[in-house]
Amino acid sequence: MSDSLETAGGVATPPTILDGYWLRHCWHGAATALLDARARLDDANVFPVADGDTGTNMAATLAEAVADCGPEPHAGRLLASLATAALAESRGNSGIILAQFLDGFAAPLTDDAAMDTRALAAAARRGAQSARSAVAAPVEGTVLTVMDTWAAALASTAPDTPVPTALAAALGIAEAALAATPAKLKVLADAGVVDAGADGFVCLLRGFSAALAMPPRANPRLAAADALAAPPDAGHHPAHAPTQPNFRWCTEIVLEDATASSEQLRTALADLGDSLITAGRPPRLKVHLHTNEPHRAAARLRAHGRLGRQKVEDMRLQYAAHHSPAAPVGLVTDSGCDLPEPLRERFQIHEVPLTIQWGPHQYIDGRTLTAADFYRLQGELPEHPTTSQPPPGRFERLYADLLGSHESVLSLHLSGRLSGTLGAARLAAERTGQGRVHCVDSHQLSAGLGLIVLGTAEALAAGADALAATAAARRLAERTRIFVAVPHVALLVRGGRVRPGIARLARWSGLKPLVSVGGSGKSGLSGAAFSAAGLERQLLARLRREARRRPALRWAVVHAGAAQAAARLADNATVALGRAPAYVMETSPLLGIHAGIGSVALAVTWQ
Repeated sequence: MSDSLETAGGVATPPTILDGYWLRHCWHGAATALLDARARLDDANVFPVADGDTGTNMAATLAEAVADCGPEPHAGRLLASLATAALAESRGNSGIILAQFLDGFAAPLTDDAAMDTRALAAAARRGAQSARSAVAAPVEGTVLTVMDTWAAALASTAPDTPVPTALAAALGIAEAALAATPAKLKVLADAGVVDAGADGFVCLLRGFSAALAMPPRANPRLAAADALAAPPDAGHHPAHAPTQPNFRWCTEIVLEDATASSEQLRTALADLGDSLITAGRPPRLKVHLHTNEPHRAAARLRAHGRLGRQKVEDMRLQYAAHHSPAAPVGLVTDSGCDLPEPLRERFQIHEVPLTIQWGPHQYIDGRTLTAADFYRLQGELPEHPTTSQPPPGRFERLYADLLGSHESVLSLHLSGRLSGTLGAARLAAERTGQGRVHCVDSHQLSAGLGLIVLGTAEALAAGADALAATAAARRLAERTRIFVAVPHVALLVRGGRVRPGIARLARWSGLKPLVSVGGSGKSGLSGAAFSAAGLERQLLARLRREARRRPALRWAVVHAGAAQAAARLADNATVALGRAPAYVMETSPLLGIHAGIGSVALAVTWQ
């Protein structure tokens, strides 16, 4: 293939068919278009939940998938790599639907060295079908409708039509279908917006077609991506080291739109650890560092560009798990689990962190953004952050690693009714577990999940096998409940946790809600008061009533930047429950993002 555009009468024209080089280039253009439109798409996100992350999740999924794909001349192999990477890196419902579309899109082209219009139509049809099959209850007026319309438009195009011409015609029809989404879905019409997922899909179609006007070699951002080299120690696992690693965290961060050189970044990070490597060239650089402070590395890099894709792994825990496993069954949770670090280390509890998107920057919950940093920065950064489930690839890497040193793995996660994290874990378990990974819905979050994980860890340490520990975890989940005293309801509404009607009543009256999550895994309103003290009195009364019926097995308090309020609640609850808390701690950024600074939560497992 030539990187140059073909010429006709001295005028540059796009290629009539697309090989692997061109496809990678066009998907890069699609990802760039999504990144540019991210904020607009997030603002228009009202369906199925108005949680403001559709654009972020679609853009991150496609951008990270493209970044995983190196230059490849064969169209089928390139698309297969892209689909595999998208599935591994997919984020949120919209990201998973996009990944399913790409998986179906790639399927008919496995043996094709290049894609003509006939092959494009077949790929589009299969992609739309695959995306629709991934949704349990498909709804018209969403991205699924626009995908179907686009695929049908390509199917009606003459097979000998040049690919750019076919794409341009089908794009116009997809744009019309996007404009019609409010007529098919009342919630869109009421909000005066088109479907955000469908808008994102049309946006990527525009970016894909626009890239055809620029040959791959003329795309500086793509060339910069090609220059990212794997760190030389990428194949060296901490388990193979003769002694425990000097530093805890193996940290990799991609810096997008970089304004500094590799040399400048090395100077900025030199005092934070060892094994420091910077690869690539502006505007895209990749940093590899062994450090005890990945959050400080992220903070310094943020001053020189946009924080993109990251990987931060606990080398010391990896070393311990291989050299002296705490139990034959590996125990995994996610960063929605609030449990003190000494207990995590004692029981070798492995964690898959969620992703935080804050303005243009991406973070790994608790690793490149700590709770202390999060609450400190709340008053400095104007945008409110959003969260998304970990991509399945994070689970896959951890499961594969643990199965090398454990008989099986037990994975306990955030309530499936509150987060897609459990779904990502189950998908990864199916792909890598071979029946040896057991995923459990805790029906809890925060300290509620922490209490369940702690009780399960104790069962494993006492000799329980995977099935017995799974049963123990489910019994604990049935008897665990968390209460969250929320200073205001705005963030709960934004995250889809509270109905707008309740929010309007709370704002009008000045009431503060007491939200609980019980055995069903769904959040609900358990009380309300005009002050934080009133909420505490209601909660203590509930605890005393329940304690008269059955004693508390274990309980804990967590807070979002409200240490004094948490200490006061812990003292009063100790009297009400007749025993001291298992722990009191500052929660991960997750609770602060969804419930707000000043929130205080108490979780209890009843006997």
